[in-house]
Amino acid sequence: MTKNKPVATGGSVSRERLLKTFEVDYHSEVDGRRYRGKFMSKKMSIRDLAALGVRKSQLNGGMHYDLAHPGHGVDEQTDEFNNMIAHLEIALKEVPTWWNLDEITDIGLIGRVYKEVISFENTFLGGEGDAIAGHSGDSEGDSSEGTSAADASGAAVAVVDEEVQAALQP
Repeated sequence: MTKNKPVATGGSVSRERLLKTFEVDYHSEVDGRRYRGKFMSKKMSIRDLAALGVRKSQLNGGMHYDLAHPGHGVDEQTDEFNNMIAHLEIALKEVPTWWNLDEITDIGLIGRVYKEVISFENTFLGGEGDAIAGHSGDSEGDSSEGTSAADASGAAVAVVDEEVQAALQP
């Protein structure tokens, strides 16, 4: 796995450090296919972060997860999953030809790519405790592992637990 760290030069981060190229080699037990390819992710700008909120709202049908009013919006897992999809749609600049979120059925594959994107974003945080989301893991994907993201405190929470993932699989 490639790790990119921001490099300050004259008060700015060099342009090439705002991109991360990584490869995925993932065997999907869900659809019996091996996914291999190269991705390029960018560090998201302020405008990208604003677009992320808009896109997530679109995916949620204009609703959001509301702990104080359960049943009056989308459930927590849907909210976090849609955040993950919106983030990938905006941050990924180059993808393999097979990358099509309308056709991919293995949530573990999405989680594997998301971990790479988030681990890159987290390199810009400098340990401030404001994790954008997620955690970095090893580079091997496993369709049976859960996908996680960070809550407001930065603690990892399950996005798709095993029961939900099993229900989503064909």
